[in-house]
Amino acid sequence: MRDRPLSPRSLLLSVACAAALVACQGSSGAGAGTEPVAGTDPGAGPGGGADPSCQDACPASGAGVTWSCEKRFMYGANWAWRSFAGDFGGVASWGLAGVDANPAPFSAGLAAMKAAGASVIRWWMFPRLLTDAIRWGSDGAPSGVSPSLVADVQRALALAEQNDVYIMLTPFSFDNFRPTTTENGVFSRSLAPMVKDASLRQELLDNLLGPLADAVAQSPYRKRLIAWDLMNEPEWAMTGPSLTGDPDFPAQPGLDLVSHAQMETFLGDAANLLRARSGALVSVGGAAIKWAKAWTRIGLDFYQFHYYDWVYENFPYTTVTLASAGVTDKPVVMGEFPSDGLSAVPYRGLPARSSAELAADLAASGYAGALSWAYNDPSFPFDVGSTKSYADARGCEARD
Repeated sequence: MRDRPLSPRSLLLSVACAAALVACQGSSGAGAGTEPVAGTDPGAGPGGGADPSCQDACPASGAGVTWSCEKRFMYGANWAWRSFAGDFGGVASWGLAGVDANPAPFSAGLAAMKAAGASVIRWWMFPRLLTDAIRWGSDGAPSGVSPSLVADVQRALALAEQNDVYIMLTPFSFDNFRPTTTENGVFSRSLAPMVKDASLRQELLDNLLGPLADAVAQSPYRKRLIAWDLMNEPEWAMTGPSLTGDPDFPAQPGLDLVSHAQMETFLGDAANLLRARSGALVSVGGAAIKWAKAWTRIGLDFYQFHYYDWVYENFPYTTVTLASAGVTDKPVVMGEFPSDGLSAVPYRGLPARSSAELAADLAASGYAGALSWAYNDPSFPFDVGSTKSYADARGCEARD
């Protein structure tokens, strides 16, 4: 049984794109639904109280995620960025503008995904800490954010409203744990010290995640943020034993690694803050069902796993079920899988599956959603026809 290598679709090619100073438009990189936290209304912001007039005209017939009283199969795509690490805040010295400064291409991307049948868009924010829209203190932790970053978040919500999609913002990725360095004149900080140290961690929460949550809460389109995906595949930035009985986390080279306990503390704190101050749901983009229980102790609203050929080969969904993995207490969304489909595994008798076939299989297996990778990654070409065919077949249960 082999683990996923450290050069997944995002890390090495994305860094190469950044180093080359290019925008990297395409870089390779079960149960009932959950309700929003008690006492909040996603349409009214934190503390608003539920809307008694909310009616669900088309509840998902199987598993789904509930948002603003409507239960849907969470169907859509990963963008995951237009410019790696530049969509929110921009990277001025590299000529990368954020959403608010250049909204037209971002709106066009959302419109194209909507036309292909995607209703939920998973969108990365700071896979590397490169933007100068985050202010930093002398201790290496954030001291605040610029108005332009707030404007980027609020413009993204407005564009989601305009194009009738929901977004799931992913603040961080395992990519953030590359060692602190300077890349082509831009200082890039490792997230590891802020995860490990309680004081720095609190500054990160208070001075970066807090303002982001407030920017959402203050937007008239806040309902368009369906969830925060706290971190993309944090397992690759961890080493040592699992606290939840999963396999150990392999020590990947080239990253500043942290323990499961340290990552769990950080993600738990982030989940509490973002839910309380924005009213949105919270999740984590787990690397694979291999580590099914890794984030079951931090109060998430739904779980996520990612699925590529290596997982199909070693943890096929036909035999490694949600029940056998012990994750039936919350909805589970497949947060990444290849838009161009899975390869056959002949020795296991596993056929190739298109993205539409896999989405149907996942729904039949009790998954609450499926988000393909990715809209603009040439390594996993976006299959418009297959994506749309499942959306059309599922109808309002996945679209409205």
